[in-house]
Order: sequence, then C-alpha cells, then structure tokens
Amino acid sequence: MIFEALSMIRSELGAYIASLGDGGAQTDVVLGNISLLESNDTDSIKDRVVITLVNAEEESALKNSNGFHRANGGRMTVENPPIYLNLYLLFSANWPDGYDTAIHRLSNIIEFFQGKNIFTVQNSPNSVDTLNTIDPDIVDLRLILNMYTMTFEQINHLWGSLGGKQIPFVMYKMRLVKEHSSKILREGRVIERTQTNTGVTE
Repeated sequence: MIFEALSMIRSELGAYIASLGDGGAQTDVVLGNISLLESNDTDSIKDRVVITLVNAEEESALKNSNGFHRANGGRMTVENPPIYLNLYLLFSANWPDGYDTAIHRLSNIIEFFQGKNIFTVQNSPNSVDTLNTIDPDIVDLRLILNMYTMTFEQINHLWGSLGGKQIPFVMYKMRLVKEHSSKILREGRVIERTQTNTGVTE
C-alpha cells in the first residue's frame, strides 16, 4: 500500500505542475532516492521534483485494533490487525543548473498541498489509471498530508545521511497508510449461545 499511496501523490502533483502552463510536465515529478545526487547516476532525477521516503512510523493511537473478523457461515477468522503508518516524504526540487526554477517548483509544491491535503481515489482522477481500483483497500485509501517542520539540527542530520548536498526541499508527513496482510492465523465457529447448568445432583 505504500507504493500505491506514493504513486497517487506523484500523479496528482505531476498533473498540477503540468496544468500551470509554465513548461512543466507530468513527468517532472518522480519517485526516487535523492541520495543519488552524490552518485554518477543522476539522469533519472535531474530537473525533477523527487519524492523520497525517508521514514515510516507506526501510528501508536491505532496500534491496539481488533484482529478478529466474522466470516460467512457463522465462522470466525483471526488475523493480525492492520498496521497504520505515518510516512515522512521529502520533496526535493533538483534543478542543478537552475536554482530559480528549483525555488519556483518548491513554491508550486507548497501551493498544491495548501490547496489540497486529503487524497482519496474519488478525488484523485489523475491516479486512477495507475491504481487497482478493484482492490477495496485502495478504494478506501485516504491520505492526509501536513507540512513537517524540522530544526536546523534535524536538517543537517537528514542531508548528512543523504550524502551532504542540500537542495531546495520541503518535508511532509503523510498519514495514514494501512498495511494489512490477509493471512488467516486461526479459524473456528462463532459462539452464539451459552448454556449454564446450575442443577445440583446427589
């Protein structure tokens, strides 16, 4: 579900940039590892908005959800409860030969998420072709993005771990992405009636 969630954001942001009429295209937004800036393989992320997943954390408030599910025919299945994730996304404007363009695209990113920060299959038509809309988990997908402000110390540590070369960027916290395996752990009949025998025999 992580890939589907990021693909939805990439498609919607790309469509927004393409709609601005300033030379931008849908392909200007890519999923990629921004640490490639320090490698020789930079063609795939050059002159692009690069979306990089830098952290994933479990949403602790929803950690103790029920793992029991009632099945058809009066049988009960037991599955591990789904994991709800918060994803930290780094949006980097990588225009090495055009700092002004990078700043302009950074502004576009912030404007886009200021105008729309909740994403579902229903309100994200540009991502429908890339998603399996038959899957009920994808149909129910609901993503909420909020800007995540870091301290200068955190910024220094982040870019140090990514190779040390800082470019115009903004971080967003995306919640909630649900990861769920439908593996059945146990199965049995549902207890629908109990009987207590209080009689005394001699």
